Amino acid sequence: MPVHTLKLQASSRRTWRWLADLVRSWARRLGLVAPGFIIACQDGQAREVVHDPTRVSRGAPQPDARHEPDGPRAMGTFQVTFYYVAAEEEVDEKPKLDPSIDEAGSDPPVFAAAARDMVVLYEGKTCEPIAEVSRAFAAAAEMQGTGKLRDGRLINIWGACPCDRSPCFHFTGQKWGNAGTGRGLTPFRTVAADPKVVRLGSLLYLPILEGRQMPGRPPWGGFVHDGCVVADDTGGAINDNQLDLFVGRRAYYRALANRGSHAWARSAEVFDGTGICERSGRVVRRRTGSI
Repeated sequence: MPVHTLKLQASSRRTWRWLADLVRSWARRLGLVAPGFIIACQDGQAREVVHDPTRVSRGAPQPDARHEPDGPRAMGTFQVTFYYVAAEEEVDEKPKLDPSIDEAGSDPPVFAAAARDMVVLYEGKTCEPIAEVSRAFAAAAEMQGTGKLRDGRLINIWGACPCDRSPCFHFTGQKWGNAGTGRGLTPFRTVAADPKVVRLGSLLYLPILEGRQMPGRPPWGGFVHDGCVVADDTGGAINDNQLDLFVGRRAYYRALANRGSHAWARSAEVFDGTGICERSGRVVRRRTGSI
């Protein structure tokens, strides 16, 4: 290409750049250029280029409209009470309440069975007699929902029935009895809740339980709690913001008393356990890598 031609093209580019700069300067002074509007010069041609603020280069972080605040969703403050399997031999052998234990919550009064005021428990479907027991044990089994007879058989409450005595019971093959969802009760993991407040089957996180040593022995007890429980059960006396934690045995209930009281659990923050806790079969635990 001739030298004079190259010089002409270079001069032309300088001229166009000068004109573009001049137009852009006056446009800005007059307020005619909207934000993001520029004039670019390329190959000797002035072009209008509008910057699109919605276009972001690849790899740049994008705001997520679905992003939620960090941390679990708070469900409110609940009163936590406790329930367990009422054992016939334990109820009948207790002559009176131990005044050193705070009996608030779901634990019923236990009376002496010396007078042997006996009643018959009936099977819910057939009205067949299950066993003759003390009235004190019948009341305890009704309150706790599960009872263990002297012969080792486990009974769950059936509900109101047309038999000679109501409520009725039925036998269960589960180690600790059945929850309202039909799943087996698991000590220190199953809670009873009001289904109008907490959806049955929901995983919950209770900070008051985290780090607390559970009584008993493995596999049911003897571990440091991680705060995760599951709302598998219901109860006639469980209403509104109340959770009833299944603890297996009366001895475990007493062991959880802090200096003779369960007041530590009467005002507990409860959180949605989704994303924090997990469930695999009967095992409920903290999810790896959660808070």
